[in-house]
Amino acid sequence: MDSAILNLTVIVKSGSNPSPVLVNKVTSALDTTTVTYATKPAFTPTSAQYAVLQSDLYQTIHIDITTIVNEWLSGATVNNGLALTNSDGTTVVQFATNNIIYEPYFPTLTLTYSESPVVNTGENFSYAQLSHIIEQLIALYPANTITVFTRGLTASSVTGTPYQLYKSSTGTYGAIFILMDGGQQEAIPLNAITAIYTGNDTVYNPSITYLTPPQKFAPGFDSNLITAYYEYLDVSTDVVMYMGSNINASGTVYKNEYGIIVLSDADGNTPIFIPVNNINVVLPALPSGGGSSLKSGIPKPFIEAKA
Repeated sequence: MDSAILNLTVIVKSGSNPSPVLVNKVTSALDTTTVTYATKPAFTPTSAQYAVLQSDLYQTIHIDITTIVNEWLSGATVNNGLALTNSDGTTVVQFATNNIIYEPYFPTLTLTYSESPVVNTGENFSYAQLSHIIEQLIALYPANTITVFTRGLTASSVTGTPYQLYKSSTGTYGAIFILMDGGQQEAIPLNAITAIYTGNDTVYNPSITYLTPPQKFAPGFDSNLITAYYEYLDVSTDVVMYMGSNINASGTVYKNEYGIIVLSDADGNTPIFIPVNNINVVLPALPSGGGSSLKSGIPKPFIEAKA
């Protein structure tokens, strides 16, 4: 998004001093038909603000909220709306709403973009999530020998130390994961990755963060799929997963976030990061005698690619 401008018409302005109006991001859901001052949701301040003057009365002011809107579009924060506050504690400012009769005073948001905005599809978010995780793996495990498993007609894996997540000059996030092996760069596109194994004797780092999903995904199968995986697999479930005919991973679901599942043991040892887009089959563990060859109590996380 090139720019996002909030347009508000001032209908009340008390006092002669400028009134500093601050734009805040609402951090929890609200119902605009029932919310009151006493039940107002929590919010956090942003850098977007405007000093309302007496000369602005019955005029439309313009506040740049481009950063806020781009965070909504990328999924970095959830769009729960905005809260406007006046920090001086003495003057009063009111803006027209769309409940008034005079339509030219209605609040509006003007969006400008040179290309079509990114749609909040499940697939877009999944790859943004994977990119976000890889950036952290590079920072947290820089000396580890990492194995990246890839999809294809035959099993394939690439091993090396994490070097770079390459992003194009016009890209919104990195799309090529580069490992280094003996001075040779090995470039793997994100859409080919079926699993990332951080190496023997590694432990899941609790500082790893995950992107917040958009408030609502665009309708479609890809959105249905990542939301279904998120709800279907509970944390602490023992599973075997197949990614292609010759790649399989087993372990306990240590983390289940939108677009990413992490297999490990109960203590986070030897984590395996699995993007949900390329999973073929999931076999949740059943109690002994439950009709599946997979029993509960998988001993330790494991992944392999059979030739």
